[in-house]
Amino acid sequence: MQKKKIKPNKIDLVIFDVNQTMFSLNALKVKFKEFRLKQSLVNSWFLSVLKEGFSNSLSQKFVNFKTIGKNELIKIFLQNNTPYNNKTINSIFEEFGNLKVHPDIKISLKYLKKNKIKIATLTNGSVSNTKLLLKKNNINNFIDRCFSINSFKMWKPSKEVYLQTCEKMKIKPERTLMIAAHGWDINGAKLAGLKTAYITKYEKKLSDFYYRPDYVGKDSREIIKKLDF
Repeated sequence: MQKKKIKPNKIDLVIFDVNQTMFSLNALKVKFKEFRLKQSLVNSWFLSVLKEGFSNSLSQKFVNFKTIGKNELIKIFLQNNTPYNNKTINSIFEEFGNLKVHPDIKISLKYLKKNKIKIATLTNGSVSNTKLLLKKNNINNFIDRCFSINSFKMWKPSKEVYLQTCEKMKIKPERTLMIAAHGWDINGAKLAGLKTAYITKYEKKLSDFYYRPDYVGKDSREIIKKLDF
């Protein structure tokens, strides 16, 4: 019997970034407005959390997303001369559990599952919140496993995070596709030897100093259509 030929570029696992890539941060914008902060500050705050997370990783110290997020949120209130208290800060963070999935993600997950591709999530946040969001948005049945930097004690885009995720899923990096809406995430995965797919709808443009992704699309559906199963 002739052996089935394996495609050299075959993908067995797709890893999705969570915040912004899978779920919109618009719920946080509503919360910011409720507490008299400009909605545009949500993106500034989110980026400052990432910056502090990356910086701490470089100094070999791990601090989780929530701890950094609360500290950076207090700064936002102080910088904008806006009153706050612990209840305010906690209320904003609780809204991370109410984020809505992008419509294109649901379509992409169904298509991947139909083609028997394993699916995982990988976040700089927590596994518990990811699972909560997946369940609330009725897409938890599509996901095989959820991963967080909290287990690895280092932030993405450290290449070890991607490599260890592939190892735990028992799939080689070269047969894994990382989908993300952040250039730094795509670059980290590429450095780890994964295939990468960049969603352009947030940043609009990938920085010139990053490695080129294997796929580019305005959303995940556009990317999935380009895959050869």
